[in-house]
Amino acid sequence: MARIEHTAVFAVDPAALKDFYIEALGLRLVVDNSHTSPPGYFLADDAGMAFEIIGRPGDLKVGPTRHVCHTAFFVDDYDGARAALEKRGLVFETDTVVDNEKMRTAFFHDPEGNRCQIVWRPKPLVS
Repeated sequence: MARIEHTAVFAVDPAALKDFYIEALGLRLVVDNSHTSPPGYFLADDAGMAFEIIGRPGDLKVGPTRHVCHTAFFVDDYDGARAALEKRGLVFETDTVVDNEKMRTAFFHDPEGNRCQIVWRPKPLVS
């Protein structure tokens, strides 16, 4: 069976978006491709999942992604993670929040407009 190695997003300012994910969600830099064309970075979490940020070509616009794609980040402390992101000025969607004993989740957009989700579950989604 295949495993998910990484997901990727575009960014007009990949360096700033890299810093956002490192500072806001605790990811770490594992590959610095900032001197390539397009520039980019690979970040990772402690569970071995990677997240790639690629410099967005100037003629490529952000598309409507609300119901199609997002990147979900598992958090141990849902309230703390949400408060820290809100402190950075990020606004969470109100109509997609789930808050029950099986899952707590909320969606927001990162500084480049990519749709993201924080999620907490008492048991892993996949074991």
